[in-house]
Formats: sequence, structure tokens, C-alpha cells
Amino acid sequence: MERYKAWLCLKSAPLLGTKGTLELLQSFPDPQEFVGNPSHPLYQNGKLKPATIKHLREFTLPEDNKRILTLMEKHQLQYLCLTDPDYPAALKEIFDPPLILYYQGDLTGTLKDLCIAVVGTRKPTSYGLEMCRKLLSPLCAKGVNVVSGLAMGIDTIAHQTALKAKAKTIAVFASGLDNIYPPMNKTLAENICENGALVSEYEPGSKLERWNFPTRNRIISALANAVLVVEGSLNSGAMLTAKFAIEQNKPLYALPGNINNRNAQGPNLLIRQGATLISSANDLLMDLGLVPSPKEQMELIPELSSEEQTLYDILSSAQKELTFDEFMLKTGLGFGKLSTLLLNLELKGLIAKSSGNSYIKL
Repeated sequence: MERYKAWLCLKSAPLLGTKGTLELLQSFPDPQEFVGNPSHPLYQNGKLKPATIKHLREFTLPEDNKRILTLMEKHQLQYLCLTDPDYPAALKEIFDPPLILYYQGDLTGTLKDLCIAVVGTRKPTSYGLEMCRKLLSPLCAKGVNVVSGLAMGIDTIAHQTALKAKAKTIAVFASGLDNIYPPMNKTLAENICENGALVSEYEPGSKLERWNFPTRNRIISALANAVLVVEGSLNSGAMLTAKFAIEQNKPLYALPGNINNRNAQGPNLLIRQGATLISSANDLLMDLGLVPSPKEQMELIPELSSEEQTLYDILSSAQKELTFDEFMLKTGLGFGKLSTLLLNLELKGLIAKSSGNSYIKL
């Protein structure tokens, strides 16, 4: 634990900053050599400010260090430091790499496989939820792992889809790993830990702050080989993740959506700016170098009743979204009967609600 304490001392050093810390580690990659060692040559080169030198020489730790160490042991947290051989290589290359990366589960093993980051709104449409499942399932069946942020909505569906397909998944936290947020995803987090990894740059016991969410998005994109934006408004966290992906030279994919839907504004803008438009799982498979088999290329249509087939054919031939009222006019069906049939088609993954009370074909 002395090694960890040395890194914790370095991380909490005043007046050093990210740039100063990275420059220091280039010359002296092991903090144990100079932390608490007053005679180390580092303190004689004139580059460090007096407050920084005092902090490092005296091996000063954060005030809550005892609590941090207790939580590390209680939750059996593992960690990787920036100069460790197993520290994710892509994460080392970003502008502000985490000095200490905390994790539970099999982070190194999960990152050995192809990973795709999936991000989107916390309040997705039925279309967004269904397309997220539909796009990811074939990828996960091919062994592609998923990176996301454990939030409600698209993140949750992305993690669940990966686990259902027996793929691994990584959840990046915006707080310490002892604080699962949202609380309703506790069981999901436990499943991820057993089939992937939970990751955070924050010490255990760290409070969940609003500004932590956009900051952690750079880690989500860095840990993945590519990034998929499913749904999100123009000022959403998903768009910030896309920005990080571009800065990190990651392939960026986006799901097109209804131009009248706020959730489609982000992905549609990304496509306009050069992101790859994704219209099927095959698009992703081919672009990631995973050639689908003939069986996977076939569109599997569930068995439909004659009435369900009629509704599906009406929507297919319309080549646009139809409202509930338009379906009533075209079919003459009553409210209850039509509601049941449309729900059945939704559950079978053939249609989805779009904006308002309209339906689109998937």
C-alpha cells in the first residue's frame, strides 16, 4: 500500500497540475523514489514550487486518506497508475490521462478485445432503445465488448445488451466505485463487475459532482476502439463524448433520427459533420472488419398474425411515420384493438414510437 500512498501524494500535490505531473513522471516514473525522500535530485532542479516540494518531501496525503484506504480494502478495489505496463495504452495518449485508474473486475482482459463505446440520452425514445439493442446484439455476438457510463437510458440498454449476448462490458463511473449511481443499477453494476469491469478516476468516497459526468466521458471514448452515438440533444453528454472521440482520432458512428425529435439533433448533426451514418448492424460489422455471415445478414421477421401483418404492411408501404389516428382511418379498427396490435409489433421489434403518438418501421 506504500506504493499507492506515494501516487496519492503525487496526485494531491499543490501547484503541480496535469502538465507538470506528466513532465515530472517522464524523468522520474516511480513516485516512490522521490516522495518522502528529501535528498532526491528532483527537489534541486528548480522546476518545482516550494509548496509542491514541501508536499512531496513530507509525504503529505489527502486529509481523508484513512477513509480512502479503508474503502479501498472494503470494496477490494484495484488500481493502475499512469506508468504501469498494464495501464490502457490509448488512455495514456489523451490530453488529461487519469493519474490513478481504479477498477473492479477484469479491465485488462476486457480491453484485449475490440470495444465500442455506446452513448446517448437518459430519456431515449422507443426507437432509440430498440435500435440500440438491434445494432449491438450482432456485434456482441461477434465478441465486441461495450463501454458506457451506467446511466439510465441508452447506457443501461447498452450494458444489458452486451451481458445478454455473453459479451463483456465496461462501466465508467463519475464518482468513486463505492458509490453506484443511479442506485437502481446496483444489480447491473454487480453483473458488469463479473463480466467486464467498473472503472473510475476518482478515489473511493468521492462525491458525485455534476461536472464529473462530462469529465469522465473522455475515458469512455479513450477505452474504446470506436464510438456510437445513439440519441442525444445538441448539448448532451453524448455530444461531448463524440467531441472527445474526434480529438482522440476514434471512428465515430451515429444513428440518424427524426428531424423533429430533439433526441435526434445530436446524431444528425454529427452525420452532417462527417460521422458515419449507421442504418443497420451490418454497417458496424463491416466497418469494424467483422464480416457478417449470410445467416446474420438475413432480416429475421417474427411470425405475425394476419392483422399484425396488415398493420406492418401499411407502415412499410407508407415509407414514413404514421400516427395512431392515421392507422385508425386506414384500418377501421377500434382504439383498444389497434393499441394491442401496435404494442405487439413494438414488442416484436418491428416498429417503434417516434415523436408524439407516431410510429416508424424499424
